Amino acid sequence: MIPALDVLAGRATPPFLAQTTPRDRDGRRVALMALAGPVAAIAASFAVILAVFGAGRALGVPHNVVGGELGDLPRLLKSSVYIVEVGIGLAAAAAGLLLAARLIFRRPFHSWITVAPRFRWQVLAWGAAAGVVAILALSLISVLMPQSGEAPILDAGEPLKQRLIYMAAVSLGFLIASWAEEVVFRGYLLQQVGVFTRRVWLVLLINGVIFALFHLEFDPGALAARALLGMVFAWATLRLGGLEFGIGAHATQNLGVAMFGEVLLPTSAPTAIKLSELGFELVLAVVILACVEWLYRRRTLAALAEA
Repeated sequence: MIPALDVLAGRATPPFLAQTTPRDRDGRRVALMALAGPVAAIAASFAVILAVFGAGRALGVPHNVVGGELGDLPRLLKSSVYIVEVGIGLAAAAAGLLLAARLIFRRPFHSWITVAPRFRWQVLAWGAAAGVVAILALSLISVLMPQSGEAPILDAGEPLKQRLIYMAAVSLGFLIASWAEEVVFRGYLLQQVGVFTRRVWLVLLINGVIFALFHLEFDPGALAARALLGMVFAWATLRLGGLEFGIGAHATQNLGVAMFGEVLLPTSAPTAIKLSELGFELVLAVVILACVEWLYRRRTLAALAEA
């Protein structure tokens, strides 16, 4: 097993970063990707969302929450549709970006996803479990330090059927959205930055900062929290040799916010986190990192991650 400090210091190259080729360092290809990647992502997302909205209208079921349709829908159901819509749009954008990368750098799609021969659903499940453990730890802390939040799934004022639909829809939507974000930030971006520096700590920092800025919410607390989690998910990717764990943990973390925090809608206010509340984010990060290291020490996974 490779010591974590050796990876951070650049004395050992994580296999996930080793999947790059000389083409990834070609300045012309990198420049072309910088132009074509966003265009492909936007075009794919736009086309898929239009297809979804068009199918809804053809079936007589308009469901464009972002455009203002279904204004009379109960808020949990409206949030359910909204989160699934966002997930589909993000997934289409990620697929467009991967297609552009595939054509420009001439690498197989899976090389941006995992070092394993196939996607490891078991590792994704471990990531989701780590997210649950982290949420439980935060819940225990919040008993001593109460935090504000709606906890919509516990609200007896909401019909049980709507709460069940909400739980199912946001679980699916966040799983899709987490796959998309991990592919873009911990798949393509992590490897692309990694070809230009052996300083893994710097790769992690850049990844976390760009991930935070991408959400376009510039509250200092929110930026710091997202940057920290972005770095944690990036470390999980490098340590375990793929995106699977990060997808599971990322989805669970978002799910915890939706179920025990706020109902997410297009009109939701930007996230604001007091700097004094960042201790909760640190607890979340420590728990996930501990789970990553524990899982890394499982013999079969460690052998794969170091292959």
